[in-house]
Amino acid sequence: MSANLIPIKAFLGKYYPELLYSASQDKYKGTGLDEFFEQRFYIQNNKVQMIVDPGMAGLVVIVSGNELHISQELFDHPNIVVSNSMENNQTTNPRSLYNAETFSTVAYLVCQNHTSFQIVGEIDEPIYLKYKSDYETFYNSVVVFNVSNDVEVEIVEEIESFSALNAVTNYILYPSAKLKLTTFYQNNISALSFCYRNIIAQDKSSFSHILLGKGSSNIIDENKIHAQSGSSSELLGVVNSSGKDFHSILYVEPGSADYRVAVTYKDVLSGDSNVTFFPVIQGNANPDTATIEVSNITLEEIPADKVENEIKGFVSDIIERATLERMVGVKRFYDNKTKFLHFP
Repeated sequence: MSANLIPIKAFLGKYYPELLYSASQDKYKGTGLDEFFEQRFYIQNNKVQMIVDPGMAGLVVIVSGNELHISQELFDHPNIVVSNSMENNQTTNPRSLYNAETFSTVAYLVCQNHTSFQIVGEIDEPIYLKYKSDYETFYNSVVVFNVSNDVEVEIVEEIESFSALNAVTNYILYPSAKLKLTTFYQNNISALSFCYRNIIAQDKSSFSHILLGKGSSNIIDENKIHAQSGSSSELLGVVNSSGKDFHSILYVEPGSADYRVAVTYKDVLSGDSNVTFFPVIQGNANPDTATIEVSNITLEEIPADKVENEIKGFVSDIIERATLERMVGVKRFYDNKTKFLHFP
């Protein structure tokens, strides 16, 4: 272990007590989040940069905490406007967005590099957004996607952690915008991931999310949806526990009674895995407004010669919907999907 690793609780200083208290919330119970504060990592400092890389093919963003690599093709795309907090005068204090009730917002205290992508017109291929961390590191990042009125976009998240990764992604959907999001977890088996998506779904917007996750040492995948009038959100997920831990959290904050949220998650359990789903919906939700269905299958309870067919049948409805509407730049997506489908 490197000599310059810092205990997380020491690094957080005055914020540590309230974050430790926050970890006792019902939504975080059983996640082991409180044990994270005792661990030691290398924390990024003075590594704040955005690099436009002509060697990266396609519309790609690679986020390693404070350091971003953006493909030249994405940076130059006429319908994508990239802005970075390093280059702009900040009119607000980013630390004001920190909220101890959501652990991942600690990123606003640590990350000095906030990058915004404004999607102002149609794009004929998907955007790949890869988050990664190195060994012995705790990387934090903040990214914002603004999808303009009536624009439809497909984004593919790839989460690849080798130690501890904390990502805050804000998806702001303007009226009648559509976002089709797919997330692939490709963590090292001993890695930690804390991912928070803050989705602002304005009037008549549409948000669909398919999560294909493999468990690792600990994953907390948290979503908050601000649902405005006429907005529609659908979340589908398949979690292959691989004997490890995966925790999903959904918080819905309606801004109108006229919205829709539908959730279907399916978990494939094995070994000593701990897989949970914790929903919170403010107000009086009814079956016409919000539906949540979570089910699981346990590998050890299936005869060995029937495992493959049983799993395929259990998750087929979600897996069949894990496709892209674009025809260009899709090989990377389907390669990720193929890797995910290798169940133990």
